Amino acid sequence: MLAAIGTTTAAFDPDQLDVTINGVAVCRKGAAGEPRDRVDLSSRAVHIGVDLHAGTETATIWTNDLSHGYVEENSAYSS
Repeated sequence: MLAAIGTTTAAFDPDQLDVTINGVAVCRKGAAGEPRDRVDLSSRAVHIGVDLHAGTETATIWTNDLSHGYVEENSAYSS
């Protein structure tokens, strides 16, 4: 995730970056936060929060998981 965030054109100080996954702060001020094994990924929903500390703007992005079953079902036919 950090590599993807770093490829954006947003102006921010990487030493201020915070990232949470399902409420667990895995990155604080650009450095390692809580251990990744504390993140509970057993739910279908995964919430990722990114705070650049670079302004007041916010955005919400919805996506899907592209699980094995989804990919298999949608690759079983051709158009």
